[in-house]
Amino acid sequence: MANPLLSVVNINVGYGDAQVLWDVSFQVEEGEVFSIIGSNGAGKSTILRTLAGFLRPSSGKLEFLGSPIDETSPVGMVNLGVALVPEGRGLFSGLTVLENLELGAFSKRSRALKEESLASMLSLFPILTKRKGQLAGKMSGGEQQMLAIARALMSRPKLLMLDEPSLGLAPIVVKTVFETIATLKAKGVTILLVEQNIHQALRIADRACVIKTGRVTMTGTGKELLADPDIHRAYMGLSGMRGNHA
Repeated sequence: MANPLLSVVNINVGYGDAQVLWDVSFQVEEGEVFSIIGSNGAGKSTILRTLAGFLRPSSGKLEFLGSPIDETSPVGMVNLGVALVPEGRGLFSGLTVLENLELGAFSKRSRALKEESLASMLSLFPILTKRKGQLAGKMSGGEQQMLAIARALMSRPKLLMLDEPSLGLAPIVVKTVFETIATLKAKGVTILLVEQNIHQALRIADRACVIKTGRVTMTGTGKELLADPDIHRAYMGLSGMRGNHA
């Protein structure tokens, strides 16, 4: 793959003495949705936390737009154009919807375009227009997820990372979340999606990889993995695959 937006090469990552990721490699091309799938505790969120600058790989290489990011801080990653919507959303519950959105444009690059971005987000997420003055903590789970995605987009990211966006949401709300991801994909937003809803994650993905106990075991197009009998046996038949994970 020539000049990927993001390149992850043989990274090893852990918490203290506990290693979580072993020689993980994948690449994300500009404009695609790349899904990372796997079961509870496989290490999916650890990948995103590493890419966001919260964790450092003990070995391996990370590159964004062709430049190394192994030592880049979380603020530095936002300034480079990487935005993470964490599991649990990470909203400021005591602030209003509007205040949360405005805080999303804190970087120098996005601050100058704040009003334009705000208009765009309120157009993309009409429910947020109705809720502008409401405290984020008083919104429903689905509305909070929309706000978390919109706040991340306020930073004008080149790469949007979503960590379990459907976690804990009712099926009808999950459908809305994935429709939103499809809309962003159609607008050309590059998305790195970590998701335990395997079927939805593979349906929307251009490409995907499977991570099992900290190692990438398969990589392919979303369609290829969706049709793979091993994926069906390992994941599609499982219920109760929701919950906390590494």
